[in-house]
Amino acid sequence: MKVELLPALTDNYMYLIIDEDTQEAAIVDPVQPQKVIEAAKKHRVKLTTVLTTHHHWDHAGGNEKLVKLEPGLKVYGGDDRIGALTHKVTHLSTLQVGSLSVKCLSTPCHTSGHICYFVSKPGSSEPSAVFTGDTLFVAGCGKFYEGTADEMYKALLEVLGRLPPDT
Repeated sequence: MKVELLPALTDNYMYLIIDEDTQEAAIVDPVQPQKVIEAAKKHRVKLTTVLTTHHHWDHAGGNEKLVKLEPGLKVYGGDDRIGALTHKVTHLSTLQVGSLSVKCLSTPCHTSGHICYFVSKPGSSEPSAVFTGDTLFVAGCGKFYEGTADEMYKALLEVLGRLPPDT
């Protein structure tokens, strides 16, 4: 698995997740679709999947345009308010991107439908990765727009805190 960080807006990131075995890719929170298209071309990968952490414009705001630019994309998310959503997921839903396994982790609080995506390669010693949207930042957690401190505590300690140490 290869992950390319794509800076977005003034203070966000999008993440291009590449399965190096199949050259399939997923994008997390594609707020700037043209950058996503350019990155996929640069890496010569087939973009198949959009993983949307939550409905806020600075994460999901590019979904509809990206789907127009790349018809046939599967758009995953945990909230009906996500633009261009094709597959609504819940806690512990799983999906594949090539040979990569993606587990959906419900982490409500920043928004009620917030999903983190845990990506791993089964049978491999490669480290896994988790994409947390606005649930977790380097310096803390996201603002409580639609949830409570108890929900954030559970999201951080009981959900994300139980992921493998090498994540």
